Amino acid sequence: MSDPKQLPHLLKLLDDDSETVSEMVTEALAAFGPDLEDKLSRLEEPPGENEINLIRERLERREARSDNAPVGPVCAEALFEPGQLVRHRRYGYRGVVVAFDPACQADDDWYLANRSQPDRDQPWYHVLVHDSTQVTYAAQNSLLEDDSEEEVTHPFVEHFFSRPWPE
Repeated sequence: MSDPKQLPHLLKLLDDDSETVSEMVTEALAAFGPDLEDKLSRLEEPPGENEINLIRERLERREARSDNAPVGPVCAEALFEPGQLVRHRRYGYRGVVVAFDPACQADDDWYLANRSQPDRDQPWYHVLVHDSTQVTYAAQNSLLEDDSEEEVTHPFVEHFFSRPWPE
C-alpha cells in the first residue's frame, strides 16, 4: 500500500508537461487502488474538482491500455537513464534520474528564466534531488554520473522505483 503522505507531492506534479512524468505520477496514484479518492479527500488541502477529474481521466486511460507498463522515451543520444545517479556540474546537488526528454520540453518563459540556458537540443532529465522534495529539469551537459553509490533520499523514490537506491 502506498504512503498517503506522498499524495501532496504527487498532486504538485499533476500539471508537469512531460509525458514520462505524467505516466509515472499516474502509476503512483494507481498504486493507492480503490481507496485513492478517500485518501485524497482526507488531505489537509484536498484537490479540487478539476484535479479529481484529471486523476480519474488518467486512471481510466491507464486502465484502458492493454498493458500497464510505464511508458518512457528511448533515445540513443541519452547518456543517463531512469534510475541512474547523477550530480549537477554547477550546483553540486546529487539525485536520481526518473525520466528524460530527447530535447527540452519547457516553455520559452521557463527556459529564458534559467540562469545558464543550456542548449535545448540535447536530452533533458527529470531528477529527484537528494535530501529534498525538489524535482529538477536539467540538461545533459549539466549532469555528471555520480559514482558515490550513496542512497538518494527523496519522497518520490518509492513511487518511481521498486527497490531502495542504489542496489
